[in-house]
Formats: sequence, C-alpha cells, structure tokens
Amino acid sequence: MMRIAENCTALHRWVLAFSLAVVANAAIAEQPKTASEWIEWASVAREAHSFVGEFVYQHGDDIETMRIWRSVDETNGVRERLHSLSGEPREVLRGDDSVTCILPNSDSMLIDERQFRRSISERIPADVSALQPHYGLRLVGEDRVAGRATTRIALEPQDHLRYGYAIWIDQRTGLLLRAEVMTPDGEMIERLMMLSMELRDHIDERDLEPMLPDDGFVRVTAAAADTDEQRQSLPVWRVTDPPSGYQLEVDKIQQLPGRPHAVRHMVYSDGLATVSVYVEPAAQADAMHGPLRMGAMNAYAKALENHQAIVVGEVPAATVEQIAQSLALQSAR
Repeated sequence: MMRIAENCTALHRWVLAFSLAVVANAAIAEQPKTASEWIEWASVAREAHSFVGEFVYQHGDDIETMRIWRSVDETNGVRERLHSLSGEPREVLRGDDSVTCILPNSDSMLIDERQFRRSISERIPADVSALQPHYGLRLVGEDRVAGRATTRIALEPQDHLRYGYAIWIDQRTGLLLRAEVMTPDGEMIERLMMLSMELRDHIDERDLEPMLPDDGFVRVTAAAADTDEQRQSLPVWRVTDPPSGYQLEVDKIQQLPGRPHAVRHMVYSDGLATVSVYVEPAAQADAMHGPLRMGAMNAYAKALENHQAIVVGEVPAATVEQIAQSLALQSAR
C-alpha cells in the first residue's frame, strides 16, 4: 500500500515542515502569558503573510534543508514552492487542492502518507480545550531560533496513545519557528527548525513556478478525486473503536499516483496528532498484515473483505493497531 508512486518520496516531510504560522498585520497589544494563550495566538497566525525562508527538517535519520516561497492572497489562497538545498535537486509545489513533486527521473522513490497530512502549525486548534485532557500544556521558557527570541511550549501526552510535542513561537510575530515530536522514551521522531525567514508583502508569480527543467525530471501530482462515480464504486468503512480522543476529520476518495483505482482515505486526529487510514482493492495492493515500522512512523496493515487496509501515522504502535483492528465495513454505496 505504501508504494503509492515511484519517483516521489517524503514529499510531505518538506511540506509538513513549514506552512509556517505568521501573524496578521496588526500586532497584538500584549504578549500571551500562558501556554494556552501562546498556542491560541499561533493557531490564528497561520495564514496572514507571504514569506521566503530556509529551514532544516529531520525525520528519523533523514535530514533535509529546503528553501520555501509561501504566498498568501485572497484570490489564489495559499501557495508554496519548496526547493531542496541538499541532496539531489527536487521541488515541491503546493496549492489548496494538490501537491506536485518534481524529482530526478533516475530516482525510484515512494510517496508516503505524510504528503496528505496537514502541517504541524495547521493542526494546532484555535480552541486549545480540544487538546485537553489528552495533552498537558506547559510553558517551558524562552529560547532563540533563527536569531529571534522565542517562547517554548511543551504539549505532554497524558496516556500511551500519542507522542509529545514541543513548539517554539516567535515572541514578536507569533510565527512557529521550530517544532519537535518525541516518544515517551525520548526518541526524536521529527524536528523542524527555521534557519532564516523574511516576511514579504508579495511573492512574485515567477517564484512560485518550478525552476527545474523538464528534461531529466518527472512530475507526480497527488490530488483528491472524490467524484460521485468513484464514491459510489467504493464501500464505506468505519472505525468502530477509535482510541480515546481521536475523531474522524476526513473521509474522502483519493486518486493516488500510480494507482489505477481510487483509494478511500480517512484521517483521524486528536487535535494535534493525525492518523491516516487507506483502504483499496486488494488486487492493486501489496498483501501485508500486522505491524510495520516505516522509518520514524508506525503502521499496521490488515486484509479484509477483498481489500487491503493500512493505518499509518506518527503515533505509538498501539494507536495504529487499535484503529486497524476496529476497521469494519459499514455499507456499500
């Protein structure tokens, strides 16, 4: 199931890193004082400004350095172009409805579920109470990131069904400058950190267009299908016993690169952590069963009703297994 497409790997690792939180033009009169207030500020400061910057992103043992152009306007919404500064040349283009990966065609790579997931900043809810009682919020103290004064907030899991988070928020703008995801044992799952960032009033359209040549590179685009015809052709699945705090956020038909038939894609979230559930006809999927470890991610695969399902996310193994084991056929449309 995870062999969704060749020639595109870890696409969302980069996109995940920075849909950065940026505050609106009018600065708040007074800085937040509590952990909850800082998170609420960051949650409303996500999509107010365009910017150009560089960041480093670490996922397990993989480290990427990227440059990002991010444009926000009323006409076109949020658009991004990410260009690799390390390793082989590659780019990611992101709009509201699709993600395109441009890679050397000499590579043989995989897309994984992270390309469809929201960035950390977009997952932080405006209503902080949605995180409780599953996370404890703690004001850690001050720090510096990218030469700027920040406030560090810890989001500590209150059970074994989720990981812990730490976020660094710029004290002047509300910008999310750094974030980390940690296991209870202290293993770092993800780390992203801004190295430089320049707010812009406007991003030139040329900066949002791909700069890699057509010759020697391939493009793979992932976009939602979700047509009536496709939806009617796929059975409806439900998770009968989701882990405490996890609720269904997305249930759609996804047309994935390299797949002849559409895939049902469900997303469960506790307000911060997200888990993706993919179900597709067994005939087009690799047969898998049981727990899997995919780098820093946990997954659980299960065959059912002539379909192959896989549940994957940056959550503990017990969480993906519980979701997979309670996945059941609801009805056929």
